[in-house]
Amino acid sequence: MNFNHYYTNEELENALNQWAQSFPSLVNLSQIGKSHEGRPIWLLTLTNKATGSDGSKPAIWLDANIHATELSGTTAVLHTSYTLLDGYAQDAKIRRLLDACTFYIVPRINPDGAAAAMQETPRSLRSGSRPYPYEDKADGLHEEDIDGDHRILQMRIPDPNGNWKISTLDARLMEKRAPEETDGVYYRLLSEGLIENYDGYTIPQARPQAGLDFNRNFPFEWRTEGEQHGAGPSPASEPEIRAVVDFVTSHNNINIALTFHTFSRVLLRPYSTKSDDDMETNDLWIFKKLGEIGSRLTGYRCVSTFHDFKYHPKEVTTGAFDDWIYDHYGAYAFTIELWDLPTEAGIKDRKFIDWWREHPHEEDLQILQWADQHAPGGYIDWYPYDHPQLGKVELGGWDRMYTWRNPPPTVLESEIARHTPFVLTLSNLLPHLSVHILESQPLGEGQYKVRLVIENSGFLASYTSQQGQKRKAVRPVRAELELPAGVELVGGKRKVEIGHLEGRATDLSVTAFGASDPTDHRARVEWIVRGKPGDSLTVKVLSERAGSLERQITLA
Repeated sequence: MNFNHYYTNEELENALNQWAQSFPSLVNLSQIGKSHEGRPIWLLTLTNKATGSDGSKPAIWLDANIHATELSGTTAVLHTSYTLLDGYAQDAKIRRLLDACTFYIVPRINPDGAAAAMQETPRSLRSGSRPYPYEDKADGLHEEDIDGDHRILQMRIPDPNGNWKISTLDARLMEKRAPEETDGVYYRLLSEGLIENYDGYTIPQARPQAGLDFNRNFPFEWRTEGEQHGAGPSPASEPEIRAVVDFVTSHNNINIALTFHTFSRVLLRPYSTKSDDDMETNDLWIFKKLGEIGSRLTGYRCVSTFHDFKYHPKEVTTGAFDDWIYDHYGAYAFTIELWDLPTEAGIKDRKFIDWWREHPHEEDLQILQWADQHAPGGYIDWYPYDHPQLGKVELGGWDRMYTWRNPPPTVLESEIARHTPFVLTLSNLLPHLSVHILESQPLGEGQYKVRLVIENSGFLASYTSQQGQKRKAVRPVRAELELPAGVELVGGKRKVEIGHLEGRATDLSVTAFGASDPTDHRARVEWIVRGKPGDSLTVKVLSERAGSLERQITLA
């Protein structure tokens, strides 16, 4: 496949169907729902069907493109999917993962938004296309391609009270006017677009007609429009988000979830709304350990959204996917913000949000010079245009879609490929049930003791996280004994609740002095049965998050 490519909805559907036809033993292709405009929301389920159903194995969830213009994530999860399918036959590690785990992958949550972003005349949408909160357009400036060149750029207008001036470093750039500057030629910068109900004097920035933000619509601390813009009329009100919520809530084998966005080159972890001090402590330690792995494999920093990625220091965002699936279900979740143009241009360790408010103008030139070399056409020289409402203006500036929002196609694969090893490593950390001992011991007079010792061979516990335990989101591990005709249970219960099994994540100490590893990952169950040699019994071990097992034992 070509991974230096942004896939349209039609191309995506074709690729998924080809995989389903080529790998019938590993792929199940289905729809979890339809978008507002009726487009399918595709789910790719990857696992070896011969080793069990998808629901009988621990799972990891991947999704992308919940926001309309954030197209890179779709290609990222396609790269991971391709790596798994292509590697199954020859890579023992990948084969083991697909034999033992399930990957639930939604490459594009928001097909309507992607279609709008990629169409010949692009539309500027945050998420979906449904008018919200009102049907009619608000007064003010609305972004759109007004000159038909298939781009939405900027407009500049000479204005003595403008905030901008032509750069002293490169005449193509605009430089912020200093607070004390009074003598000079200044400009007002606006998004390319038209003004609804223009009065000839004032140009307010309009609320977008399609004002939904799907990543504010999940049922975690959801707030109304007056408190959280774009959240929708109620939690999971939008069909795209309802489809995700319904699927996740009916598939409790998901332990880890990754949602791909753009941009900033950062791995974000919960919470968005509260401090690390208010998180379950052991979960915080595990989040940090998983983040360290992610940083090592991807080169991205891993930070708390609340501490390091708030748009305003005194405001929080609510209704996000990662907060919801962690807080309600205890799954470890990361939002991966792919790509960052300033970082790619060589700007080191920039503050994710503060940088937009304060950085030296030399960095703007550094970014432009990178684009000149690697993304020709990404920055458009200013050119005159006769605006139907404002008269003579100039259009130009950044073509944001494949510079700031997403990487230029020529570097897309190098950006997204670094995340596949992270996904594969995380899937290798899922909890896994395995049988340590299953044996029968004759006791005389036709009685036998059946002994089962099971263990969790994974890194995570069978309950995934402390938050999952607190929410009682995960049913404890249990064992069941099925007897054939003629065999009688004389000791023990046929169905036994074992409780949860810890994983290696329980103890993250790296000092061997004083270390002690109790077998809290292991449990024993015994039954007494009456039968005869050669009778075959079935033992089932059931776990929502660590997978389920079924074994046969013959009385000897």
